[in-house]
Amino acid sequence: TTRFFLALMSMGACAASVASVLPCQGSSSVGEIEIVPPESRAGRVPGVAVSLEALAVTGKTGSPSPVLEAVLAGRKMDLDRAQAIAQDIGKPEYSLAQYYQDLLTTFPELHLFSLEGLSVEATDDSPEVLTSSGRAAGDEFQRTMGAFFAIYWLFRLPLDGKHGFCRGVDESWKPVESRDGESEKVAAFFEDDEIWKHFQDLMLDAGLMVKQGGAMRVDKESTLALLVLTALHDIMKINALLPTVQKADAPYRGYLEAEVIADHDLAVFYIMEQHTHILPSLCQLPPGMQQVVQTVLSGLAFNNGWFVQAEAPPGAVFLGIKAAIMRNGSERRVSRRDLSLYFVHWLTDLAGAEPTPLCGCNKLTSQLPMPVLKSFMKSVRYIQQLADRSETEVMESYLKDRWKDHRPSMGTLEAGPQALAKARLLCMAQGNAKVVLDAFEKLSADDQEVLSVEMARTGAERQSFSKGFVPDSVRQELVGPAFLVYYGPAFLQRMGSDSPLRRLEILAEIYRCARKLWPARTDQAGDCVTVRIDAITIQGQWSSADPEVLLLRMCSSKQACLERRPEDAKKNREDNAVILFDSEPPTFLPQAPELCSQEELIRRISHEMLTNGQWYRKVAFAFLRPAKPGEVITTMVNGKEETRNIAQESDFVVQANTKWKENYILSKTRASEAYDLTNPMDIPSGRPDASQLSAEGFRCYRSRTRIKALKATDELLRRYCPFKRFMAKWGTPCVVQVDDMLAAQVAGDTVTEIYRIEKTVFRETFVPDVASDK
Repeated sequence: TTRFFLALMSMGACAASVASVLPCQGSSSVGEIEIVPPESRAGRVPGVAVSLEALAVTGKTGSPSPVLEAVLAGRKMDLDRAQAIAQDIGKPEYSLAQYYQDLLTTFPELHLFSLEGLSVEATDDSPEVLTSSGRAAGDEFQRTMGAFFAIYWLFRLPLDGKHGFCRGVDESWKPVESRDGESEKVAAFFEDDEIWKHFQDLMLDAGLMVKQGGAMRVDKESTLALLVLTALHDIMKINALLPTVQKADAPYRGYLEAEVIADHDLAVFYIMEQHTHILPSLCQLPPGMQQVVQTVLSGLAFNNGWFVQAEAPPGAVFLGIKAAIMRNGSERRVSRRDLSLYFVHWLTDLAGAEPTPLCGCNKLTSQLPMPVLKSFMKSVRYIQQLADRSETEVMESYLKDRWKDHRPSMGTLEAGPQALAKARLLCMAQGNAKVVLDAFEKLSADDQEVLSVEMARTGAERQSFSKGFVPDSVRQELVGPAFLVYYGPAFLQRMGSDSPLRRLEILAEIYRCARKLWPARTDQAGDCVTVRIDAITIQGQWSSADPEVLLLRMCSSKQACLERRPEDAKKNREDNAVILFDSEPPTFLPQAPELCSQEELIRRISHEMLTNGQWYRKVAFAFLRPAKPGEVITTMVNGKEETRNIAQESDFVVQANTKWKENYILSKTRASEAYDLTNPMDIPSGRPDASQLSAEGFRCYRSRTRIKALKATDELLRRYCPFKRFMAKWGTPCVVQVDDMLAAQVAGDTVTEIYRIEKTVFRETFVPDVASDK
């Protein structure tokens, strides 16, 4: 059994009162309690922390995150207390101190932050040992509590919420009504009725508050959902908890079997979706509320910070949320309330971004320019446009509006190859926009081109920004992957003693090195790779004058991380890594399985297919409807994502008549070849989903598909597709398993397309075409 020692960091007079309510081992929270010296930094709450004894963790076989399971094993959320928090949060007598104590007692996942600053390493003595990563422990816990406090204050705007939100609390945790020497920004924020109305309207749209006569009441169920998702959202910022994709779940959102999901958002999505039982606060919710939490976090797969700060390309920002908005079939479609609840969560997360929760929501009230915040609050209207417009069109509209509305005015955004890069830099730099854009004009022509080209990649299949907004070369050849420079905005907002020019030179070099690791390819135009640069943004103080080498390492097929190394690092070259501002070429070992292109697979297997492949005909009918241009269709078989595609003008959406009811897209030409579109049939009335299919516009059509196919034996895959991955003709990767079928479209004596059909689906829908084989 793993034993964790937790310490309670106290702050002044609050220590005793908080310690008295924290649970001991065996209760719903984690560990034993020790009192340690008071926290010296003002504005920070008491919190859990790990003592410095060695923490050995015995890994659980088959666990995606052994440390996570070890810490939470046997823990439960106090559901009664959680419901009481949701019920009492807006009552005058419910104090912030009591709220804080209730949170720590109720949600076991909050105690995971006791592991902050630690990571898991293997040693000769123990397969997994927790070690320090060098990051300051405690900040992420403080930020999470800051988000919780912002929630508390938003529910109490008619009472003391404005005071707490803007000015924080005093030593007894009572809201401060006024502060000597208060900044003009904070005073103006407090008096700005428009921003408070924005906040209140958002709470109403999310269903957190309900108008009842002339008064407002708290909705207990929606509030409980918000509290749970706040407790869960940032737990994967603790490196020791990052999960590894299990074989049964692979591939997961681009991550392959045995790859560590280092993106903290995707990491928590993975646990929520595939291993819900590990998280007590989630699995103890009633099914309906559990679904709301999963939809708002993992179902939307949306990061509003990426959008409003133009941190990510449109494919990375919008693909998941567009699919959720356009969702069809039996899956839960995202509602306006879901979207609004997400935006409340995003707002409170941003409000708590500074790790000093007792000082109020400083990030919003004193750091973020008010015009920027108000533009953030209006971003929901752009999300709603995804129902009718492509991801890239929505992003372009937003960027142009942000430029036009910026104060002070930046003048007209001149058309040209640099326009998109300038618009993104304006959003990323926020209050530093003018000095950053001035510095852009002083960059070398090569650095300007790198930023203009790489920032213009969309990461969205068959999409580009409009002519005159990006370089012509980007529009003429759609390649990828696009890059998401994670913490890029922070890099331009917190420049310290560095000049804006030097920061842009480094940003250009980061893009340049990322492209060395991932050469541009047409079959990856719809992909995105995350480049994490937190080593030079949030992990302590850093300056470009520091005597260190910056190394960009490929961590997986989907992620690279920037690392700070000693000056002598150049002497020892490392595989799959590039040193910034270094003339030596990188060396590589294959980190991820080869992705065979469609053309290469056809070349390899054509002779085998034409010689030994058997003809089959499709006997089952299917349901087709006209597709909406821009909608995203995800093909799911046996709970696994097979492909994801975006509909174009005149395409059809097909729902297969199989037990999986998988959806996919066909062009009009392909649909006409595969189905008899001239003779639609009635949907069988005995089907339980007949009325739903009709309501969604589906009609029944008989198939006339003929294919040649080979069984994907282990020997056949070793010979022709050894990594079991290939690019489909429609531009997304396919993973083929032993006993699946490799199907071919054949024209005369030429194989024109290869695709994979899952073995169960094949048995249900195809029979040998004896006449064709003769």
